[in-house]
Amino acid sequence: MATTSYTGVRVIEVKTEIIDRLYANRRLETAFNKNYKFSQNEYVVVKDNTGGNASAITRVVGDDLILLKLPKDLAVSGVKPRNKEQWMAFDALLDDTIKIVTLTGRAGTGKTLLTLAAALQKVEEKGSTFERIILTRPMSWIGKHGLGALPGEVDEKFNPYLENYMCNIAHLMGGEKKKIGDVIERYQMEFIPIQLIRGASWSNAFIIADEVQVLDYQEFVAVGTRVGEGSKIVIMGDLSQRDEDIAREKTGLHKFINDSRAKDSPLVSSIELWKSERSDVCTLFADIFDV
Repeated sequence: MATTSYTGVRVIEVKTEIIDRLYANRRLETAFNKNYKFSQNEYVVVKDNTGGNASAITRVVGDDLILLKLPKDLAVSGVKPRNKEQWMAFDALLDDTIKIVTLTGRAGTGKTLLTLAAALQKVEEKGSTFERIILTRPMSWIGKHGLGALPGEVDEKFNPYLENYMCNIAHLMGGEKKKIGDVIERYQMEFIPIQLIRGASWSNAFIIADEVQVLDYQEFVAVGTRVGEGSKIVIMGDLSQRDEDIAREKTGLHKFINDSRAKDSPLVSSIELWKSERSDVCTLFADIFDV
């Protein structure tokens, strides 16, 4: 899939002895080949350049490629990764040293489900700094014509925009929608429109910002600057689905992902998920209209 954004994932081919050394030491200095310039927390798939089956998945930490631990029975809140990019996403989502995770990619790749699963597990984790889960997204709709003024208070107006979250919470509960209320209460979930977050400061929170591909630079900054001490933020979006009149290069998401200061920061991990796991129909539409 063609892309103009940094994907956070790279495949390199090396000699077999390099892979042997990686497995023996569980790490490999990035200086092993001067031709590669790596970004911090970049995921690197190392393959045998002779055509053999030897390979490894690593993450750049400091000056090393660190071998990822890939337990075959990994399940986060009951969700198992279905491809290598989902493995990488869980690695970043569960690592407390990474404070900012951006997940991009086409519809159906699992961005929201993986993030919610990780958020539930991190709040439950013994000694965790996370006391609550903040869920936010823009109050934007599909198409050129809006819904008009919605009745009710802020919560009632925002409810129609929360279907992506509610569907995924229900999925984590085995499809039982009646349990959604219990989950919201247990994990102290708060739903806040991005349009109303200015001035907020969220400490000790696992913050999830979805559908941010329509935000410009100033709006994107407003999201990131809400993060307080003890918090982590996960920012998600599909840059091919920009319903509002904004160019890809003018979105805050695109600028942040591709800025060298983000790529060089140990606080940031950016991963593009590309394989749709939702359905064959979803994959076909994403393939045809991916721009």
